Amino acid sequence: MSLQMDISFVCECGELVEDIVYVQDPDFSAEKNKDSQTDTWQEIYCVSCDKEHIIQVTNTFYGAMASGNYGDMEVSYGMPYFPDDEQEELSWVIDSKDQLEIFKAQISSVESLLALDLDADLKFNLLVMLYGHVVAAVEAYLSSTFIHCVTNSEALVRKLVETDPTFSKRTFTLKEIFEERESIKITVANYLKDLIFHDLKKVKPMYRDVLNYDFGDISWLFKAVQVRHHCAHRAGYDKSGNKVDLSSEIIRGLVEKSVELVEKLDVRAKEVEFDNTLPF
Repeated sequence: MSLQMDISFVCECGELVEDIVYVQDPDFSAEKNKDSQTDTWQEIYCVSCDKEHIIQVTNTFYGAMASGNYGDMEVSYGMPYFPDDEQEELSWVIDSKDQLEIFKAQISSVESLLALDLDADLKFNLLVMLYGHVVAAVEAYLSSTFIHCVTNSEALVRKLVETDPTFSKRTFTLKEIFEERESIKITVANYLKDLIFHDLKKVKPMYRDVLNYDFGDISWLFKAVQVRHHCAHRAGYDKSGNKVDLSSEIIRGLVEKSVELVEKLDVRAKEVEFDNTLPF
């Protein structure tokens, strides 16, 4: 999901140029603000004289800014924001309460597809797709459930800020705090959607620290994510060119563990949803 920012500047010809630039996320893996900086350079043309201007957009934990022509031109810029269609998608994730039903719908067809009578090559290709499908369904449930629970509770948003070392680095000016108040849910949802759930290792401590939920031993899921990587990026082959070990029984076992994980977690998610006064 790409942030956008409105900019304006006065061209050498005297024309006021107004346009929109894209804002790259800061490097959330950085430990210090100075290391979080990302830069993009975008070409903006004056409609009056057709002169090309280079706009540099810089983003850090502390916020985004724009400058022009390598610092030689003053550029006015606003707060980064999300395009309407992408904001609508995040709003749906925030408001939806159908995470469990969606997960079950995604999983329901797996057994029927496994029962198909196919030759060996076709069967393997089907298993590759089904394995990736199951893992993706679990990840989507974990992501959407966490986002829904956290963004609908001011207490849990605060808990996220207090416990997550990356999100807590983000700072706002007083002006931005008032502007951000109405869109804080979108800001939090985008952070979680685009960062945290690209790395499953971060899911377990976040659920523990924010929702007070311990997954226990999910080494099987970490392994499944690694296998899914082979399925998604090398069509079921590892780096050495060997087929990954897949069978109908392995898929069924993955489904069984996934359903058990999701159903147990959903109990806790419902508790959080209906009682945000639970102790943390």
